[in-house]
Amino acid sequence: MADSLFSYLILDAVLLSYTCYSWYWQASIDLKGHYRISSIIWSIVIIWIGFSWELIEKGDTGLSLFLAIFLIIGIIDGATGLAPKRAVVSGYFRRTIAYSDVAMVTLIKVPNPKKKTVICILTTNKHRQYYLRFSKSVTQIVETLKERIHHNVRIEVQDIL
Repeated sequence: MADSLFSYLILDAVLLSYTCYSWYWQASIDLKGHYRISSIIWSIVIIWIGFSWELIEKGDTGLSLFLAIFLIIGIIDGATGLAPKRAVVSGYFRRTIAYSDVAMVTLIKVPNPKKKTVICILTTNKHRQYYLRFSKSVTQIVETLKERIHHNVRIEVQDIL
């Protein structure tokens, strides 16, 4: 029991520090993207798998705090957008992208009669792509990006027909 509690306390400390880091970047977003509900859904699925495969035992001391922190991470990680120093993406393994790492930006205008929708794909120097969705005009997104990314980074605007 003491080992289990100690393990949960260490894990809780790590997750709590990640939560604070993630919360900081969420709070600094000034051009908000769409909220990604999938981060909450995946948190619930992971918890469900943990219980159903008996990887998590109901009587463990410290379990309530662990689950609460894990769900809070799922809620916070759904926020995306552009912050002054970094792009904030949804994900457990990579939460922010430094603008200096961006090699190319692709903006795709999605035809939607009800509201503006623009998909923003950030391609990094390591050829990884991260995507954000905005309910803003392409012009507003381009202006914000030009203030933050290097002037040599190409911004490509596409239309879906």
